[in-house]
Amino acid sequence: MESGTTPEIFHMRIKRYLSAVAIVICVSLLAGCGVGTIVTTPIEYAAKGVWWTGKTAAKGTYYLGKGTVNVLTYPFHNDQLEGIASWYGPDFHEKPTSSGEIYDMYKLTAAHNELPLGTYVEVNNLTNGKKVVVKINDRGPFVDDRIIDLSYAAAKEIDMLRNGTAPVRIRVLE
Repeated sequence: MESGTTPEIFHMRIKRYLSAVAIVICVSLLAGCGVGTIVTTPIEYAAKGVWWTGKTAAKGTYYLGKGTVNVLTYPFHNDQLEGIASWYGPDFHEKPTSSGEIYDMYKLTAAHNELPLGTYVEVNNLTNGKKVVVKINDRGPFVDDRIIDLSYAAAKEIDMLRNGTAPVRIRVLE
């Protein structure tokens, strides 16, 4: 207690101080309620403004710089996806990809909207049974019914250049 302060004034100051602290704590807790984000795929990290490190995560709750992220699912080794593949080539050749690598249409690479950059996948052309292993180093395709954009070399490997698209099964390797 400060000298010259009565016990009543001292207790009143303590009550005000504790009330202010309680208000700050309540506001902080309520503000925290809005930062919880549920994501089901790595691409949703970008949509929510949270940086995805490219590492596969187990289900659970993770606290990142931009808030809480509840991870529901991520692709794991041998996960499989089916859909339509397309390819891209000359217009993007020697331009930067989402991973920062320079796109080389003669390398076995691909673009996918959700798989972590650097993931290797096996792409199986369901029309002819031909397969190719590619590295995901870019984002896309940006057409609703497509699940992967292959480089020219990858598309050539599974014989889909002429048609431009093909039904495929993608299997996550690593």
